[in-house]
Amino acid sequence: MIQSTETLPTWDLSDLYNGVDDPRLETDMRDAKERAEGFARQFKGTIAVEGLCAAHLRAALDGYEALLRAQYRPQAFASLVFATNTQDPVRGALLQKTREFGSAVGTHLVFFDLEIGQIPPSTYEGIIASPELAPYRHYLDHQRKLAAHNLSEPEEKILVETANVRGRAFARLATEINARTRFRLERPGGDGQVQELTQSQVLALLHDPDRQVRKAAAASITAALKNNAHLGTFIYNTLLHEKDVLDRLRRYEAPAASRHLDNELSAAVVEVMSQVCAANYEIVAEYYHLKRRLLGLDELTHYDRYAPIAAEQEAIPFPQAQEMVLEAFAGFSPRLAELASPFFSRRWIDAALAEGKRGGAFCAGITPDLHPYVLLNYTSQPRDVMTLAHELGHGVHDLLSSRNHLLDYYPVLPMAETASTFGEILVFDHLQRRLESRQERLALLCHKIEDTFATVFRQIAMYRFELEAHQARRTQGELSAEKINELWQRKMQEMFGEALRLGEEHACWWVYIPHIVNTPFYVYAYAFGELLVLALYACYQREGRGFVEKYFELLSAGGSRSPAELVGAMGFDIADRGFWQGGCDLVRQRVEEAKRLAG
Repeated sequence: MIQSTETLPTWDLSDLYNGVDDPRLETDMRDAKERAEGFARQFKGTIAVEGLCAAHLRAALDGYEALLRAQYRPQAFASLVFATNTQDPVRGALLQKTREFGSAVGTHLVFFDLEIGQIPPSTYEGIIASPELAPYRHYLDHQRKLAAHNLSEPEEKILVETANVRGRAFARLATEINARTRFRLERPGGDGQVQELTQSQVLALLHDPDRQVRKAAAASITAALKNNAHLGTFIYNTLLHEKDVLDRLRRYEAPAASRHLDNELSAAVVEVMSQVCAANYEIVAEYYHLKRRLLGLDELTHYDRYAPIAAEQEAIPFPQAQEMVLEAFAGFSPRLAELASPFFSRRWIDAALAEGKRGGAFCAGITPDLHPYVLLNYTSQPRDVMTLAHELGHGVHDLLSSRNHLLDYYPVLPMAETASTFGEILVFDHLQRRLESRQERLALLCHKIEDTFATVFRQIAMYRFELEAHQARRTQGELSAEKINELWQRKMQEMFGEALRLGEEHACWWVYIPHIVNTPFYVYAYAFGELLVLALYACYQREGRGFVEKYFELLSAGGSRSPAELVGAMGFDIADRGFWQGGCDLVRQRVEEAKRLAG
């Protein structure tokens, strides 16, 4: 059973719809379909022509953007209500209905991006400098780069129509399985009563100061995931194969190539970052040698990774977490705290534990004219405060980028992690200044180091696992659970060296990782964002208030410029190995500081 000692906030979604039975859902979906048909009648065949004028293309862009807004609203609402209870068949049916609605609208819009890619070069060059197209220059240029991988319109329509019975359906199934899974746990030294915990609750126990509790929680996780392994293996194989087929049809030469193009990053930049991070795995090993000594253990295993250094962890009620985060944000800039405050006062946060609620945390930005929503599972642990800061960073980023039109609203994934990670560092720095004892500062520092490892080195290890898994599926055929386990275990163990041993029971833990199912190769964006933020925070410490406005401008850009341009404007070169090594060196400095505090 879900238990909570305090009343935690839940969403007010009335800004979208009043409930799953709101008649406006049907009305809005019907109207959007009709408008999409009209858009196709008006503009199809008129974009990829020699005589195209800037005013006509701008009118089409305005109509296209308005249709996307209308399409996203019902889908966002259905996705949000489903996330809070994946066991409710009514919510599941609504989610599916809105996805099918999205595909129905999408079939009428497929032609538009295709025709943008087919505008004759001389015509495009003649109109792209026009003032009315200036806000859309980045979007249009990027669409023309994507055009090399477009299929014909009938083929693209088939893919849109069948999206909900292919990979998207399997990804939803994986989400539902993970949300419905119950982890049976008998606490050591208890009365023999077996608890049934959600994923969020059992993962929280891996941070318990009692090693036997952590060990029991890890065993519970393994037992449940082994039960899900057959389904998880089938789902992952299906998604790996689907991506192979789509990459072949779209002429992508490598499994991660489409993600790099979507992220507006070159494969060379991502490979440099990955290589530098892997070359610095020794930082992780060095820290865990220290942690083993601090914990007084002969050997560390997977259930010791997140053991707290302090003997006891004080529970942090949600109102206190709110105060901590807003104080830290205000210390950077009052404007940052003002942007974050409505998330609390207007119920833009859902933090309550509930049966069927999906695990983890996210921030959902919808459209520039609608505010974002934050979801987390608050268990009153110190790391939950950091999670709150992380997701509110995303939320503030979305609010600032809302000055852009919808097509440039969403920052690409690597830049999307900038504000979230920066928010975490602000809270960490704020808490460090408030602590007086060396032991308290050491405990918080160790916690932050481990968070950084999870964001940088663990995500790169996961990215390298994904590369091998996709390649193995393409060369060896369907992979067994044992094969995927072996790939996962090997790539994750590389990060720790001999300092920490991942037990065999850890080998199946890939089954609950959502990103590898929902968004292949998403994970390297976390490392990009963390290392970038370390560099940005160093600038802030040097420049003080002069940095604040530059930071807000960076976030306000949304997706209107590429990562290389945005980071370049801050004075960095992401193609330089030294930039990534500099971030790793800052992580090493934290480890050295922990060693100093440990005496």
